[in-house]
Amino acid sequence: MASPDPIKIVSIGGGTGLSTLLCGLKRFLHPHSVEPEIQLTAIVTVTDDGKSSGRLRTEFDVLPPGDIRNCLVALADEANPLTALFRHRFPGDGSVGGHSLGNLLILALHQLGGNFLTAIEQAGQLLEIQARVLPSTLDRVDLVTRLNGKTVRGQVAIKSQNTPIRELALDPPDARALPAAVAAIYEADLITLGPGSLFTSVIANLLVKGVAEALAESRARKIYICNAMTEFDETDGFSAEDHVRQLLVYAPALKLDYALFNSTPISAEMLKKYEAEKARPIELPQSELSESGETRYAALPLISESRAVRHDPELLSRAIFEIYAR
Repeated sequence: MASPDPIKIVSIGGGTGLSTLLCGLKRFLHPHSVEPEIQLTAIVTVTDDGKSSGRLRTEFDVLPPGDIRNCLVALADEANPLTALFRHRFPGDGSVGGHSLGNLLILALHQLGGNFLTAIEQAGQLLEIQARVLPSTLDRVDLVTRLNGKTVRGQVAIKSQNTPIRELALDPPDARALPAAVAAIYEADLITLGPGSLFTSVIANLLVKGVAEALAESRARKIYICNAMTEFDETDGFSAEDHVRQLLVYAPALKLDYALFNSTPISAEMLKKYEAEKARPIELPQSELSESGETRYAALPLISESRAVRHDPELLSRAIFEIYAR
């Protein structure tokens, strides 16, 4: 009996949220290990301008490698000694202090070959990953918004205002989507958006011309994975439904099949810790359908607690397949 075709999954996002999801999905990449088998493509935002990525952007005029490196490491086998090397961050305040070695290796591969996409592919080969990691665009882009009556440019500057974001744009506004990323969206069986910061990790990708359009036309099942907590500098006061509404403002033609929320209660100790950050748990939706009737709401156990409230990779991947099978 022939094996079923792998499920083609495209996961869109950035930051730690996307890498957490990829960590959970990577065990489904290997034939005969678990069912179902998948083919996986991560589409990653390239608007980060902080820390190591920001310094490399400024000094070498390259796309920020940090989020891409996080995704590559998340997909790598821990037994590969290069995984720890890609993850290593240099201490101190010297010329390499604060830099991730993985970022520097991607930069070196870019300089040797003159091509950022080839550098990502070669880094993936070194780490022996079985998935594709693609930037949403190869154009140099920055996030722009209006906060406190002024125009603010750059992800770090925006989040340092400590004011919730209510609108977001990309500069240049005509930045074009990577053709391979668009093709992957059209070919997908399942597309996930998030988890991660609503504006700077998820919506940042939708601002790239061609991404939202491809999502709207793709016949894949589409799932938005919401964060478990609000973020004071992005989504303060947002309900679960507000996250979905805001996402669709930037992709109005998108038919979102499911929005996935965490149902695991958060401990009193962790709630107190997050009070200092003015972050609150996102309350579950009051209904099973969005106002339009197009998006179903699903609440499942998704998080674990250690030093912070984070999506659990295994719980999250299990939830995605449960929804896909519905």
